[in-house]
Amino acid sequence: MNPERLRAMVIWGGACVIFCLLVYLGSNQIVSKFDHHYDVYFEFEKDIPLIPWMIYFYTSFHLLLILNFFIIKKPLVIKAFTLSLMFSSLIASIVFLSFPGELGFSRTDNISGYEFIYNLLHEIDHPHNLYPSLHITFSVLTVFAMIDQTKQKWFHLFLTVWILLICASVVLVHQHHLFDVFTGLVLAYVAIKLVYRRYVVSVF
Repeated sequence: MNPERLRAMVIWGGACVIFCLLVYLGSNQIVSKFDHHYDVYFEFEKDIPLIPWMIYFYTSFHLLLILNFFIIKKPLVIKAFTLSLMFSSLIASIVFLSFPGELGFSRTDNISGYEFIYNLLHEIDHPHNLYPSLHITFSVLTVFAMIDQTKQKWFHLFLTVWILLICASVVLVHQHHLFDVFTGLVLAYVAIKLVYRRYVVSVF
């Protein structure tokens, strides 16, 4: 591996992980203690069924992030990508703290066959950092960067299907609402325009 690329992955990737975790978990812990939270969802969304196996697509977000660092070759693109993630985390945390959300779904524990992963998810992630969904924003930024830096059409189609499944999964595992998905997409667009494109011009 190119030493410059490896250094960029370690420095920018490491800084990104630390920053995003601290910002997200810190804001999540703070807003969980607030007395008032906002309900931003349609009533019909409460009737959307929980589909337990969609948790596989929900958690595949982490694989998507890892795959990105194998696909992206240029140190400058790695820097642009990680700065986009950090920018998104910062903007989202401001929204979380200013307008903390309230999940409309009733969380179900001990889901047969999926007890460990759902119980762990519910314990770590309080249901208030909802909009914009960073799960969606990060996934879209990751897919965008990989599509932007590759030219294989089959790979682009594969990533497009993957991101659509992730978008569906955040609702079908009862972690987010439709508004969260929409605002997550908007934040990804803003991050691409204001941060990523400041450093990177498409190579294809």
